[in-house]
Amino acid sequence: MNKQDRDILHRLVREHEDVAGSSRATLLALRAFMASLDELQCPDEELFDQYMELTHAIKTTRPKIIPLIHLIEEFEDEIKPFFSDNLEQVQQKAKEILQAKHDRLQAKSGKIIELGLTCVETDDTIVVHTININVISIITLSHQVMEKNINVIVLQQNLAKTKRMISQLRQSDVPLQAVPEYSLSHYIGQADKMFCAALSITADQKVVAPVGTANITSLCHVHKIPVYLFANTLKFAHGVFDDQRIHRETIRQDEDAQAYELVTYSHDVVDLKMVDYLVTEDGIYPKDQIQDYMRQWHQSERARK
Repeated sequence: MNKQDRDILHRLVREHEDVAGSSRATLLALRAFMASLDELQCPDEELFDQYMELTHAIKTTRPKIIPLIHLIEEFEDEIKPFFSDNLEQVQQKAKEILQAKHDRLQAKSGKIIELGLTCVETDDTIVVHTININVISIITLSHQVMEKNINVIVLQQNLAKTKRMISQLRQSDVPLQAVPEYSLSHYIGQADKMFCAALSITADQKVVAPVGTANITSLCHVHKIPVYLFANTLKFAHGVFDDQRIHRETIRQDEDAQAYELVTYSHDVVDLKMVDYLVTEDGIYPKDQIQDYMRQWHQSERARK
């Protein structure tokens, strides 16, 4: 894969994650990987190199899509013993392994949604700005299936993401009001809790989250609005925040004869201490239990390896 193709792949993954969230982007990437196997044509002796080239490109995206990387690393270990087979046999085994990874991620998401439903109470007003499959499912199921009377404050930022989020909520007739993200201070008195998601949670207890999360969680923290973070354990990174390859872009701006460079980052960083409740497939952890839970999880991972 040449640099241009790799850059295109990284941009596509980044754009999908930005609009759809990391869990959905990971599921889409796994499905795309499985579909691409049918198009692969090469001599048997080149098969290993072809697979490793693609998995390397996936693992070096900017930023790192941690759940996808974890699953791809597992896939690499599990597929290696089968490269002595012919192309058709390897393709079939690869599909089976990838499908199992896909189903495992879906199961983790299902458990988080199940636990998340217990975090919603009747008459809650919930602040959201994250286009995340778990957060949206928790809210829509709470309203439509659990028949809880709730309200949602949707913080407007990226137009495409905001429109998609509003569309999904309206399909379930969830009462909502959309306000600019920078105007939350005028509505914070109405809020009971904030729901958010993460791209990853690093070993040094930093949350890599959608742009805007840092400001919103800070405001909620000041006003004592509890922040709920929904993240399955595949999003737990083994590395620290500085290893996460956050995408940095410099854009030249020309406005009213004034030229300058605007520097943007693809994601925010939030200290895990700003989170009041961490919800994973393992359970719901209040602030005073989060640090111990994370430490025990990393210890068990090191022991497993």
